Amino acid sequence: MLRSLQSGVSGVKGHQTMLDVVGNNISNVNSVGFKKSRVTFQDLLYQNMRGATAPADNMGGTNPMQIGLGVSVAAIETIQTQGPPQYTGNRTDLAIQGDGYFIVGSGEGTFYTRAGNFVLDGSGNMVQSGTGLQLMGYKMEVDPNDPTRYIAGTDLQGINIPVGQKLEAMATTLVGFRCNLDSRVGSYLPFGFEGENITFNPVINGQEVHISFAEGDTEAGFINVTFETDSPLPFSLPIELIGVDSDGPVFADTTPMTITIGGANYTVTFMGADNLLTITNSDNNVVWQADLSNYFNFATFAAKDNNETSFNFIAEFDPPGDVLHLWGYDGTNLVHYYYDVTMDEEGKFESIALNPHSDDPNDTTNPFYFSFSPSVSSGGYAITFEDPSQPTSEQILLTLSQQLDSTHSAKLDIYDSLGNPHTLEVKWSKIGPNQWSWMAYFPNEPGLSGSSGVISFGPDGKVSGGGTVSMNVDFGAYGADVSTIKLDFSGESLGKDLVDGVTQYGSGFTTKAYYQDGYPMGVLQDFSVGQDGTIVGSYSNGRNKTLYSLPVALFANPQGLVKKGETLFSVSPNSGLPEIVNPQEGGAGSILGGTLEMANVDLTEEFVNLIMAQRGFQANARVITTSDQVLEELMNIKR
Repeated sequence: MLRSLQSGVSGVKGHQTMLDVVGNNISNVNSVGFKKSRVTFQDLLYQNMRGATAPADNMGGTNPMQIGLGVSVAAIETIQTQGPPQYTGNRTDLAIQGDGYFIVGSGEGTFYTRAGNFVLDGSGNMVQSGTGLQLMGYKMEVDPNDPTRYIAGTDLQGINIPVGQKLEAMATTLVGFRCNLDSRVGSYLPFGFEGENITFNPVINGQEVHISFAEGDTEAGFINVTFETDSPLPFSLPIELIGVDSDGPVFADTTPMTITIGGANYTVTFMGADNLLTITNSDNNVVWQADLSNYFNFATFAAKDNNETSFNFIAEFDPPGDVLHLWGYDGTNLVHYYYDVTMDEEGKFESIALNPHSDDPNDTTNPFYFSFSPSVSSGGYAITFEDPSQPTSEQILLTLSQQLDSTHSAKLDIYDSLGNPHTLEVKWSKIGPNQWSWMAYFPNEPGLSGSSGVISFGPDGKVSGGGTVSMNVDFGAYGADVSTIKLDFSGESLGKDLVDGVTQYGSGFTTKAYYQDGYPMGVLQDFSVGQDGTIVGSYSNGRNKTLYSLPVALFANPQGLVKKGETLFSVSPNSGLPEIVNPQEGGAGSILGGTLEMANVDLTEEFVNLIMAQRGFQANARVITTSDQVLEELMNIKR
């Protein structure tokens, strides 16, 4: 009888605990981020009345006789299932869709929660409403190797979003360009032997031979061919200009030269009659050949000197087009004149004048006196050579016109140190195979200095030289500092592959400026939280800046966390240490902005549990009253 009383008492106590847990679940049905609990029962102890016996001889075995002594609460488990998300539209409300916990902290320590009811306090700190605990995250900084990316700090710190704070102006230091320059267009001006980086890499006798071409400026070595092989290493073959005919330059044959490639001797020759550079083996068989006339781009004209002797002339520019050379030949005499050419910031011709160190074709004391002279067209897009001594219809000897379809430009605004905008334009002009000159200038502010140069491409269409350049711009007239601006055509300064920079393929012009890192002063007006946990601030100057990365904590055993009240959890010895990861990585869920996760309490389930707890309590109380009645009858036997 006493055993039944004790069993009833343990049952009443256990179901009272179940009532307490169910009551707590129901009371928190609307608590943000609350996780319900459940009670698990187990039998308590047993009194062995008789032990079990094994079968023996002709007797069967017997089972043990045991009387149970009640029930105990085995566990009160926290159910960490996802609660239903509820959209609020409040920018500071956050929810985790999936696994993970927000990390909040104060001077008292670090806690973990699923309740994302955050607000901004008077100092701009993002804190949990009701507790004041600050939301923790990683501060983001610009990647020094790629200014288009941000990298997170290494230490967790309280997230602070000072709405209304100024973002000081930043001068532009880097401008990035990408997309394509059309390789199919011709040179925008005649450039003689086109290109400065024409190379061939034939494999001869199992060895790669590097052959490159460069243009000189004298008759001897008008073109220089360089061979890099094992013997000799390297050596140059000068090609001499000996005349000019109506089709262009005439070159002298070179003396055959012997080179050793892979242990075998080969002969190099150049034949001026057909402009063929040839490598032959010991059997006089051609193993490699190049027609240099494929790389000629000379303008030609004819003029007569004071003796009425006719000369054929070729005209060429030296890249990037600031010197104009004239080479003339009458069948006996070779003459050379050159002029200095100036261009404005837009690439138009401004003036042309005879270089002081050049012979003067207009000098009447010169045995080769010519009456022609150059002039710049009114629009600045052409240079014309005229001879007023000739009949009117024959006075214009040559017009060198820029090919406008061989140029391409792009504009963008950059900023000085005070945040003043300035329109920068960059113009590319093709000057030869795989070579483009470029000019950077300020079309609306001619007083600002620009820069120019040459960019080269390889046979794969990617930048091979001149991919980055720095220019200094003096913004002193605006009260700003001198800025050093890097122009990047290769994409390397931005962590991109060469194919993502400026390329030269047989496709239309699409090159544009897509990045610059300057901006005017702005004020932080708003912010948003992305699904990956990045907190991005929006400024009045139109700039978005990544402020923080919001991580989440994962646990090997989330049910082992200790409830601390106020929907907070702390680490326990059985929960495992927190693994701090970015949302959407390592099994963590994503962040939902403007949303709260509600309690995972199901009222229907809780009411059923309430009924079960009530009936269990009643039944165990009935066991106690019944046992009491039996004891009372026992006491009545004495009467």
